[in-house]
Order: sequence, then structure tokens, then C-alpha cells
Amino acid sequence: MKKINFIQAFSLPQSLTAISFKAEHERFKSRFADWSINATKRKIIGAFWLKILLNHFCVLILSGILIVLMINWKQLGGINIFLLLPFSFIVFAVLFLTMYWPTYQLEFLPHLETAIEVYKGQQLEGIQQCKKQQYSVVTLMLIQHVYQELAGLDPFLINTNTSQQLAKQYGISIKSIMPALLLIQRGDWNKSSIRKRTETLDDFEAAKDHFQQINCEKAITILERLQHKVTRVAC
Repeated sequence: MKKINFIQAFSLPQSLTAISFKAEHERFKSRFADWSINATKRKIIGAFWLKILLNHFCVLILSGILIVLMINWKQLGGINIFLLLPFSFIVFAVLFLTMYWPTYQLEFLPHLETAIEVYKGQQLEGIQQCKKQQYSVVTLMLIQHVYQELAGLDPFLINTNTSQQLAKQYGISIKSIMPALLLIQRGDWNKSSIRKRTETLDDFEAAKDHFQQINCEKAITILERLQHKVTRVAC
């Protein structure tokens, strides 16, 4: 993403890209835990007006004053220098209406909003990627079922209270727990659905992999026995 054209020669506190916006935002979050994206946006807008454009204008005016003094030093008395101040306000008003405000509206804000949207998209993508790496509800319930059997505990009762407790334990939806328990304990699911059958087999494989990682062969044996029972196609 290109920088704003008319201030390319001046140093920006941050380029208007998602990467630099992220760095700026995380810099503030490291200092303030509850810092929001909107707060970072306000900081960047404030820097645009109070740092970038103010510096640009000061450099422009001071350069002009120095050039005038160098050329007309003998003609200008010391007190006449202050006559340049009203002129500087007029120049600022002209630049504000013809350059600063249009650039802010047509260049700076669109680039900033784009950077924010890209950053939010990256956050959402990270969340989705994290969800993909998490176990499915059925896999979690399979793992829980095996742990209970290894501990010699009775299977969970399939009711609302059980679903609520498991939802708190695993941080998952209550509505998704009941079907998972029915599948595991009663084999109650649509065996004729190829997609559902594939998903269920994947859930069993994920649960087996979990116990393989901790070298629990007995748990894998329990899963294989349960898988044969649950995935068996009724005649």
C-alpha cells in the first residue's frame, strides 16, 4: 500500500499497512491491557494532524521565511518579520482547504480503514485456524468417555444438566453435546449419511491419536471396541 503522496518526503509514525497497524496496536496493548482497535485508530489520526501535517506546515513556512530573509534581509527590519505571521495563517488555511483536508478524506482515511479491515481479517483468520486445530465436540466427548471408563466411572446421564456441566468444562456449545453423547452411548446418529460417517470416523481417529500421544494403549483398545459398535451399519 503506497503512502500519502504529498508527504512522501516526510517521516510517517507508521506506514498505512496492516503489518504496521498491528505493530502500533500491539505496542499500546502491551501498555494497556484493554486497549481497543478504535483507540489505536484515534491515535493514528491524531498523529496525522498533530505530527505529520503540523511538521510539514512548519517546515514549509520556516523554509519560506528563511528564503525571504536571505533574499531581502537588508530591506526587512526586525519588526517586519512579524508581518509574516498573518501570512502564515493564510497559507495554512489555503493548504488546509486545498491539500490537507482532501488528502485526509480521500487518501489517509481510506488507507487507514483498509489497514484496520485487513488486521481484523487476520485476527479472524487466526481464530478460525485455532478452531481448526481444536478437537471436535464428538472427539472431546470420546476422550471424556474413555477417561471415565478407565477410571471405572459410569457413563454420563444424557440430560440438560450433564450438557451444561460439560459445556463449562470444555467451553463448547451445550446444544452440540447432547448429539455427541447420543452417538457415543447409544449409537444414535444417521449411519446412512456418508458425510456424517466420514466425520465420525475422523473423530475416532483424532481421539486415538490423542491417546497415542500419551502412550495409553488401553484407551485405544476401548476406542476401537466402541468404534466398531457405534459405526456398525444396521442391517
